[in-house]
Amino acid sequence: MKKTKNKRNNTNIFIHIFFIVFGAMCIIPFMMVVSASFTSVRDLSYHGFSILPPKVDFTAYAYLFENPKQIIYGYMTTFFVTVVGTFLSVMVMSMAAYALSRPRYKLKGIMTAYIFFPTLFSGGMVSSYIVNTRYLNLTDSIWVLILPGLVNVFHIIMLRTFFMQLPDGLFDAAMIDGAGEWRIYTTIALTLSKPVIATVSFLGALTKWNEWYNAMLYIRSEEKYPLQYLLQRMMMNIQELINSMEYVPSIALTEDIPGENLRMALLVVCIGPMMLFFPFFQKYFTKGMTVGAVKG
Repeated sequence: MKKTKNKRNNTNIFIHIFFIVFGAMCIIPFMMVVSASFTSVRDLSYHGFSILPPKVDFTAYAYLFENPKQIIYGYMTTFFVTVVGTFLSVMVMSMAAYALSRPRYKLKGIMTAYIFFPTLFSGGMVSSYIVNTRYLNLTDSIWVLILPGLVNVFHIIMLRTFFMQLPDGLFDAAMIDGAGEWRIYTTIALTLSKPVIATVSFLGALTKWNEWYNAMLYIRSEEKYPLQYLLQRMMMNIQELINSMEYVPSIALTEDIPGENLRMALLVVCIGPMMLFFPFFQKYFTKGMTVGAVKG
């Protein structure tokens, strides 16, 4: 008994040490990113990255928020796309998953094949571009950042699997009491599926928050740029400015222009809001990922 207990304690110590080291490997780089965003270009070139900046410098953030109107528009667009897109996406995918999880649904097999078969191949960028611009007329519309990515098949699988694990007696009792499918879906299925709903919502919100590729293809108006694409354009502009001054004899001219510290400031501005929201989903995240993947 003592040997077994000691062996178990040694295993727990090893596991704790492993996760402490792994956590430090995740936290320290982020601290260095934040530190670099508050460091001048000259200090970065002389001292490199460090956990604490040798001297606090707000040059990168001053340049980033030199025109706050653009940043505000970018945040507004990104928040709208994230909130509205996530809500519509979860509603559509949960309704599809609920239908696929019901054993009495006659078209269950056909709809399952219809939803899952396109995951075996991709239509390509050209075909999707033609559909979105010529037939759906979504060019320079904020809805082009929402509608094309409304459904994720992997998320439908998670939701369907979770719905299938709910006790059938609850649905039978509700039907005996006169409840229809919509009433059962809204009051029972969604209510008891908070872990997987929160997980799918967070994964979808994270994807939409980082959206920039569709904006590059379809958005033409600067006031409709999402935050990620706006900051990317700002970084490209500053890089072009640095490249154009590459052959200027005076080094002091380029040292006053943010460079690597601006990239780090862009990272902080982009990921900051999502890091604030993540703790509210954390208690559901692990449960939703594991419970929804037990039963096929």
